[in-house]
Parts: sequence; structure tokens; C-alpha cells
Amino acid sequence: MKRSTVAKSGMALAASVLLVGGMAGSASASGSNVTVSRSWGTATFKTYGDELLVKDLSADGYSVQAKIQRWQKVNIDAWSWVDHRTGCYDTTSKSDTTDGYSVCNYDLIENDPVRVCIVRSKDGVRHGDWVCSAETKA
Repeated sequence: MKRSTVAKSGMALAASVLLVGGMAGSASASGSNVTVSRSWGTATFKTYGDELLVKDLSADGYSVQAKIQRWQKVNIDAWSWVDHRTGCYDTTSKSDTTDGYSVCNYDLIENDPVRVCIVRSKDGVRHGDWVCSAETKA
């Protein structure tokens, strides 16, 4: 093989490594969107953009509260779901969508295992148990 052919091959390989390596740091979502729904409300965590969408589906005087939980080490040999971002209500969002969803925008650590949970609440008091989605990656 000629010296110039080897040099060109090496440069092409180096360029392809740089191209692939550069794409690894792009701002893309790690996991799939997850939703948790009940007859009274729904919440969806959108992994691209770290948005939590919350919607009240029942005119019963209760609000729908959503939170994001993170799977993390809680002591030397135990892991658990821990509240990571709380306080996203269907009435206390930073913005609203045209289809009635309230949106809370977060900045989460890429690839963290997370899930979304919802509960009914009234006057800041929780009614019922938290209902949570499957796990995804932020």
C-alpha cells in the first residue's frame, strides 16, 4: 500500500471518530416519554426538553399535582425512588398549551433514571396515594 493511501485512510478514520464523538454530546433525549393517567388527571414527562405536562380531567374541585422522582442511592447499600422535582400543578405552571395541559420545564441530568407521579390535591392537601409511571431516562 502506498504511503499516501495509508495517510488518507488514517485521516478518514480520524474524521469519522471525531464526527461520531461529537454527536455523543448532543442535546438529545435518553429515554422515552412516560405518561401516568387516571380518570381524574394525567401527566406526561417529555424527555426531550425535560418538560412535565399536567392536565386535570375531572371538574370535581380537586387539582392534579405531578412530580418527578429519581432512582438514587439512599444509603450504603439501598436504592429508592426519591422526590426530585415537585409542585407541578395543573393550575400553577409556567405556561399552558392550547390543549389544556399545564407545562413545568426542568433541567434534569442526562441519563438519570426518573419517573412521573400524580395525585389529586385540594388546598395543598393530598387526597389519595401517588400513582407513578414506568421508569425512563432523563
